[in-house]
Amino acid sequence: MGVIKILDESVSNIIAAGEVVENPASMIKEILENSLDAESTNIRVHVKNSGRDVTVSDDGTGMSKDDLLLCIERHATSKIFNKEDIFNLYTYGFRGEALASIASVSKIRITSKREADELGSEIRALAGKVTKISPVSVNHGTEIEIKDLFYNTPARLKFLRKKSTEYSKIKETVLKESLANPGVGFSLEIDGRELLKTSGKGIQNTILELFGRNVLKNLKEFPMGYLGNMEISRSSKDHMHTYVNGRYVKSQILEKAIMDGYYTKLTKGKYPFAIIFLEIDPREIDVNVHPSKKIVKFSENSLVYEQVFSEIEKAIGKDEDIVSPVMTFHNREKDVENLLDLNDFRGIIDKRIITPEKSDPSFKGEVLKTQEMRLLDREPSLEKKPPVKSGWGKTENPVVKEEESVYHKRDTIENISEIQEKPNKRKDEYRVIGQFMNSYILAERNETLEIYDQHIVQERVLYETLKKKHFSREVAMQNLLVPLKLQLNYEEKSIVFDNLEIFGEFGFEIEDFGDDEVLVRGVPVFDFRTSIENTFRFMLEELKNESGVKDFRERIIISMSCRNSVKAGEKLSYEEMELLLERLHEVGKYTCPHGRPIILKITLEELEKNFKRR
Repeated sequence: MGVIKILDESVSNIIAAGEVVENPASMIKEILENSLDAESTNIRVHVKNSGRDVTVSDDGTGMSKDDLLLCIERHATSKIFNKEDIFNLYTYGFRGEALASIASVSKIRITSKREADELGSEIRALAGKVTKISPVSVNHGTEIEIKDLFYNTPARLKFLRKKSTEYSKIKETVLKESLANPGVGFSLEIDGRELLKTSGKGIQNTILELFGRNVLKNLKEFPMGYLGNMEISRSSKDHMHTYVNGRYVKSQILEKAIMDGYYTKLTKGKYPFAIIFLEIDPREIDVNVHPSKKIVKFSENSLVYEQVFSEIEKAIGKDEDIVSPVMTFHNREKDVENLLDLNDFRGIIDKRIITPEKSDPSFKGEVLKTQEMRLLDREPSLEKKPPVKSGWGKTENPVVKEEESVYHKRDTIENISEIQEKPNKRKDEYRVIGQFMNSYILAERNETLEIYDQHIVQERVLYETLKKKHFSREVAMQNLLVPLKLQLNYEEKSIVFDNLEIFGEFGFEIEDFGDDEVLVRGVPVFDFRTSIENTFRFMLEELKNESGVKDFRERIIISMSCRNSVKAGEKLSYEEMELLLERLHEVGKYTCPHGRPIILKITLEELEKNFKRR
């Protein structure tokens, strides 16, 4: 006699329930999606007993008596009819497993009525077996009541988290479904307290009701949804809300596209607040990867990535308000009720107001030494250099001594690059006022006082310049009249000659000089603020810790930009300040490559309020 046998239906149902009903939140998700497929306009959720007792009611199309009896059977569904339908889905549900799985691990009561019927029907089931069916007088729609979830699976019951954790997951589930369906009113009541309510009056009202006024006013609308500025950046990825054809999904491709779209706009450890609605041909995705349907597969990952990334980059690539903090002196936020009239937000929704992060102060001309600049063991010298009329990519004499290859702030500012060939249309929009503490440039624009960090301004411009030249292989090399001799240990020398091509890409010509020495015969056409040796040794140190050539090159570009920019504590002339801002606005990027903001803004309205003029 064989040892293989077919499992009893009650056992197989419990196994299936383990995949579909991981916890109360996943159970509620399945019921909500059934309500949405039934064209409901209002859905109410009541939760008690750590999520083990749940009631979900809706005003959807309802079910007949026959449908009600079938709905808790496995693989019973009204969503698909043949295998081709699985790859052309326009509904949330399709597997026909949710209610059967839920019913197998709970005590369930379902009442339902279609609008055309005089009476509705009610069924009760215990562990998946119908115990009672009767007619009832109810409004059209469906109500599902679950009692004692996991009462017959103690192993599953003991894996439930503490009450606050389960309630948090439930709230997050209802929130995500509400966000995907802004035309549907949702309410969530937990232990008698209403924790969430939406009106179903559109996406902006839904965002306001779910996240509050501060989030709404710091979002920018774009063709795929909404993108948050730095004021509402978060410390985890949980606030990147991604939807495909209205279904909330977790996708590494989408997350990568969002993060890359925000590249250099986020400080380390921060993630954007974003709401992305991607519409795609259902035949190009597979949602049947897991019973939860949260994981999807795309037939063309690269096309999906490029579509999302390009839209985000287009929307915020040169938007200075996304990253420029507007300073406020007092918190004047008012308590906001749900269902605020959106007319109150005219002129606010697209104003992206953010709060500056703390930065290291500098006093009496001392140089800022941030972590990002601390890339070498020793800091670059701040010794003043004489002016030299040889800008980026230009030199009157291609053969120079290292001592003559110096970096002078004015020359670099004047000859920084040809990043944008079009004339600067923003030049007349701002007026330079002066310099504060030899570190910050003050300017006025559009009734706003703008404070620019002079180091970050030039760092961003140099970064864009060097990046463009490097990746288009336009970094020019100049020969040193007297080669620079450097002493290296055996490991360092091996690294150098294993990576001669990379050094060459950055404009260095290296020659072996025997034993533990090398000669630097050529250097990039670049006005070095720090010494050539420091730059060379930094590149060598990066190669020791190389985590990928592309990453290495990017770090080199960022560091060269940082180390060779005008520093805090250096006095600039009026013309130099004007030229710096002109170049910045030509570039149109308003964070340093590390994500720190370049501009801090103080509006005229804020000043007048604090001077009691308003």
